[in-house]
Amino acid sequence: LAAGLQFMGVKSVIGTLWSVLDNVAQDLVSAFYKEFCKDGTMDCTMAARALHKAVASLLEDKVRLEARAMFIHIG
Repeated sequence: LAAGLQFMGVKSVIGTLWSVLDNVAQDLVSAFYKEFCKDGTMDCTMAARALHKAVASLLEDKVRLEARAMFIHIG
């Protein structure tokens, strides 16, 4: 799905390598957008950094490695 969005012209896509638990996805998305929109704007050049910080926040919440490692940024 993420690669398909890239082929359609989307500059920056966050995806997963395999299925994800709903609660982990919810925590990741919340942390991602908190970081991604922290200055009041959305800049796709900051998506990879925001994802990195969001995944790191999952580590603080003691989420297992295989649940954190599945998130990828393309673009």
